Amino acid sequence: MLRDLRIRAMLTQEELAALSGVSERQIREIESGRVPVPRAGTVRMLAGALNLSPDDRAAFQHAAQGDAGRPPAPEQLPADVDGFTGRAEALRALDAAASAVVAVSGPAGVGKTSLAVHWSHLAAPRFPDGRLYVDLRGFSRHDAMEPAEVVRGFLDALGVPLDRVPPGLTAQVALYRSHTAGRALLVVLDNARDAEQVLPLLPAGPAARTIVTSRRRLTALVAGTGATALTLDVPDLPEAVELLGRRLGPGTTRTRRGDAVAAIAAACGRLPLALALVGARAQLTGFPPDAIATELRNPHGRIAALEIDVVFSWSYDALSRDAARLFRLLGLVAGADIALASAAALAGRALPEVRRTLAELTDASMVVEHAPGRYRMHDLLHAYAAERVRAEESEAARQEALTRLLDHYTHTAYHAELVLNPVRAPIPMALGAPVDGAEPKPVLDLAAAVRWLKAEYAVLLTTLRQAEEEGMHRHAWQLSWALDTFLNDERRWHDEGAAWAVALRAATAMTDRPAAAHAHRFLSAVHGRLDRFEEAHAHMREALRLSLAAGDRAGEAENRFVLSYVYWLQGDGEHALDQAGRSLSLFTEIDDPYWAGKAALAVGWYLSELGSLQEALPYHLQALELQRRAGDRPNELVTLDTLGLLHQRLGDPMSAIPHFRRGLLLAGPTDHQALRAQLLGHLGDASEAVGDPETAREHWREAYEIFRGLGHPHAADLRRKLQA
Repeated sequence: MLRDLRIRAMLTQEELAALSGVSERQIREIESGRVPVPRAGTVRMLAGALNLSPDDRAAFQHAAQGDAGRPPAPEQLPADVDGFTGRAEALRALDAAASAVVAVSGPAGVGKTSLAVHWSHLAAPRFPDGRLYVDLRGFSRHDAMEPAEVVRGFLDALGVPLDRVPPGLTAQVALYRSHTAGRALLVVLDNARDAEQVLPLLPAGPAARTIVTSRRRLTALVAGTGATALTLDVPDLPEAVELLGRRLGPGTTRTRRGDAVAAIAAACGRLPLALALVGARAQLTGFPPDAIATELRNPHGRIAALEIDVVFSWSYDALSRDAARLFRLLGLVAGADIALASAAALAGRALPEVRRTLAELTDASMVVEHAPGRYRMHDLLHAYAAERVRAEESEAARQEALTRLLDHYTHTAYHAELVLNPVRAPIPMALGAPVDGAEPKPVLDLAAAVRWLKAEYAVLLTTLRQAEEEGMHRHAWQLSWALDTFLNDERRWHDEGAAWAVALRAATAMTDRPAAAHAHRFLSAVHGRLDRFEEAHAHMREALRLSLAAGDRAGEAENRFVLSYVYWLQGDGEHALDQAGRSLSLFTEIDDPYWAGKAALAVGWYLSELGSLQEALPYHLQALELQRRAGDRPNELVTLDTLGLLHQRLGDPMSAIPHFRRGLLLAGPTDHQALRAQLLGHLGDASEAVGDPETAREHWREAYEIFRGLGHPHAADLRRKLQA
């Protein structure tokens, strides 16, 4: 809890009120992007409208304006389409569009994404301030992206530090719009569900351009923004023949084989996805067009327009046994994509073997390696794979594959969580050993943990919902637990709450009252972070009821520990202190030194924050004694750090220094790197306070290098100290 308090979001208000002379109408116009405002003025106005303190206002301006004088130029476009052919009229329409938004609609598999990506690469020089791209997954059954998730990702790509991103969608969108105002920026919003999903993601200013693709016409978007509407149909026969001919080889359309190519294109319904599959099959086999046409003939000897599943079947039947099995197992995957290691777990095979199998699927255009080591398939192919896995794999085999995948994700996330938050109490629902073939990915340090979680978190959120749907409740609960610190640190509190809601339903389905109480208290904390205190207290009352009904005094004590945090978020320090004290008493009575140490530190911290510095001192010392008794090294480091800060606040930096040094000695050169960097930074502050600026800079520099290597937002603060 103390760790969470120390990274508490500085901006807690989501609503933009009419403050500092800004009307609600003006705020809405700024949000919608209809009113371009000079960037510095926008930042000042929004900071005032958010009712920020002077310090938070400066932080907001710093976030909006970036650390460097020159804003970053993100490049998120996928690779250009190899051998893109045709669509000359659509490309001209995109070039000629005068509106800031172009909405490209058309049926699945018609090539909307290929067109948008290809044009974006051609037009890239017109947008020197960067290119943003996101697949909104608007028609996915499990994981359509929420606007808040996309905005946070765009802010990160635009160089806004994580600790400068406000918590609410309204404030995030305002920051995004202020950060894009005046920039020549291209934004590609692929596979959109509806206008509601798109509107918060539109950049501000006339220099920006947004391309939206969707299976729907997005009439509300066109009407509301004046967007140019572009409808994409299947290519005409000459274009389809040209597209297929490029894949079949030079000259195939200009010989006697041209008729066969035209017949194949017609049989594929001129659908680019089907043409790509047929072309890939032809390249792999070396079959001439006449032989391909023969293979595609129906039982009556005619080539007519075929159902897309017939083309899929033709490609699927040509795969090797291992490739066909992996393809259909991918139909079990709910996430938008899958990493190589996860695919190996799904198949229960070794990495090198699965890498070769995925290469075969890629060559056959059945999957796409859209980023190094990450694979996805068109949703029509995914639906076909799901049909094949249900038809060809037994229920037991499907369950075994899903269990391997979920074990892989859950165990990897769990070990990443322990690296990310070493002071967290152990998981109350032990994982046990992963099943054979799950092979969790090793997570050796904080940087690796963060990299893996950032790459996988969207997939993991989808996977835990899938676990719930499949009745794999234990996995759902454990995976929710394992994602908590990352989602909190990333300020993805809505996702954090959604994950714990799944965990609560899972615990209820398992009739596991302690697990349900645990989920309720974490939901209480999440609602507190979101300033939803009525819901926070409702969840805590239920957590207390479950613990008391079961006679679970440890559970009651932990509930009161978390309740103290909720009161603190609410601005009620006295009740926070009272609940922390009651938690300490309960943990002391049941002789739990681990939790009693955490509670003693919380009491000391609340006292110090309430101004009772001398009274806080013995609780810090009590926490140290309990943590040493429990062997709780990570929390001992936190207490030593906090104790040093307490001495500094008491005006005695000389007494603070031994506590920081003791913490560094215990941390060692390689363990607990984030805590070590924190101790070094504070030791630098104390050294400066006692008149030793050279030593201070040495400690700051070492802390900066650690934080920079971890990609930690505190690196920016230390860099400013070193540059001062």
